[in-house]
Amino acid sequence: MRFFAAFLVFVCHALSQFNPQADPASHDLAYFLLPAGPVGVSFFFVLSGFVLTYAARPGDTVRRFWRRRVVKIYPSHVATWSAGLVLAWVTGAVVTTSTTAAALLLVQAWVPDMILTATVNPISWTLACELFFYLLFPFMYRGLRRLPRRRLWPAAAILVALVMAVPHLARLLPGEVVPLAGWTQTQFWLVYTAPPVRLLEFALGIVLALLVREGMWPVLSVKLAAALCVAGYAVAGVTTMVTEMPHLWAMTSATVLPLAVLIPTAAVLDRKNLPSLARRPRLVRLGELSFAFYLVHHMILTAFFAALPDDVRPGLPALTGLAVVLFFVCWAAAWLLHTAVELPAMRSWSRPSATPHGPLTPHPAPGHSEPLTGERTP
Repeated sequence: MRFFAAFLVFVCHALSQFNPQADPASHDLAYFLLPAGPVGVSFFFVLSGFVLTYAARPGDTVRRFWRRRVVKIYPSHVATWSAGLVLAWVTGAVVTTSTTAAALLLVQAWVPDMILTATVNPISWTLACELFFYLLFPFMYRGLRRLPRRRLWPAAAILVALVMAVPHLARLLPGEVVPLAGWTQTQFWLVYTAPPVRLLEFALGIVLALLVREGMWPVLSVKLAAALCVAGYAVAGVTTMVTEMPHLWAMTSATVLPLAVLIPTAAVLDRKNLPSLARRPRLVRLGELSFAFYLVHHMILTAFFAALPDDVRPGLPALTGLAVVLFFVCWAAAWLLHTAVELPAMRSWSRPSATPHGPLTPHPAPGHSEPLTGERTP
């Protein structure tokens, strides 16, 4: 399923190069497709909490968990951050020491500044959110798993309600409205990039996984769950098509409930070994490459279109043809990043080094010696 989410994000960023004046007949369709990116990002945030909970290891420690997650994302991030600096130099894009350092350290999402967020490799702001999620996950998981079974469903409902309420609360914040957007930078930041707000979707994923693990999620049709996602997306797409800019409510609120149905429904199919299109080996393999694809695709799109003359901006038919070619270029680059950086880093550093006397377990820091699951280690 990660492959389809990555594809949605790619579609959104490819469409950002669309020139509506060049192809007015495709105007509405192009703007209808723009919310694909926010939907893909929301899917990844919910899925992240779900998978980490579903795969939590008995006896795992906080330090070991943090080590694995940092090794998973940081080497690939540094590689693409470096490539982003090279592309900025080649294309003449303006970067500063502060924005470059913020991007490297993955703290750029903490400030309501769209220029800071878009520096070097713009999509890495989501990694800043994920790093924050990983920092808190051991403690969130330990607390949420202690909830009585009867409170899991209300917890999920409350989290969905909070995500849907954020855009309405953001509207109360003052500030200068961005031209043509209808929202201020602070409002956009609060709804879309602020790590504490996106933590709500991550927490929702944790609760959904607990519902599945406890056998409390009903067996539903994945087609029904997918239909709900299509309906939610249609609302977001129509809103964007009418306003010609992503509406605050369309960024997350329109699809969070359908995604909250889709992910656990698919997991239940796996648990019961029921037929599932997404379990086909080739799709699973593409899903394994999706993180690398996500990291490289924006830079490749940006570099290609920056190389075009300033007065050349394609309409939708031409853009579609170019996007198909660039889609395969991005997957080739993703395979290279995955095999040359991501996998070797995980093999080398995700576990403590072994000694002749067995695995070397680092001395736990004060307060972090407990197993991640809250269970006693034998």
